[in-house]
Amino acid sequence: MDNYPTRYLLNKAALTHNIPFIHGSVWGLEGRITTIIPGKTPCLECLVPEAPPSEVFPVLGATPGVIGTLQVTEAIKILTGVGKPLINRMIIYDGEYMEFHEIQVKRRPDCGACSNADTIV
Repeated sequence: MDNYPTRYLLNKAALTHNIPFIHGSVWGLEGRITTIIPGKTPCLECLVPEAPPSEVFPVLGATPGVIGTLQVTEAIKILTGVGKPLINRMIIYDGEYMEFHEIQVKRRPDCGACSNADTIV
């Protein structure tokens, strides 16, 4: 999905139906990936409370390939229970310098999407 309104809809559907959501994004030579587990991890709106402005930006074709491959790996880990998924963590891929960085992510208690007790399992 290349726009945040659609990503927010998918986030809400994942929360409502208690389905893991493996979120990936790219911009130029940078990509990010995290695994959202409803009720256990920050949701997309915790991480990106407001959609960035719509813009046309460059993307090197290899960047979505890297992030997409990581998303498939995450899905297989979740489905099989093998390995350690990106729970409360985000991987940032820097293709310019060929580096990966990991950061910790946290839920926002005031999040409009996942702080509602009806959507948390």
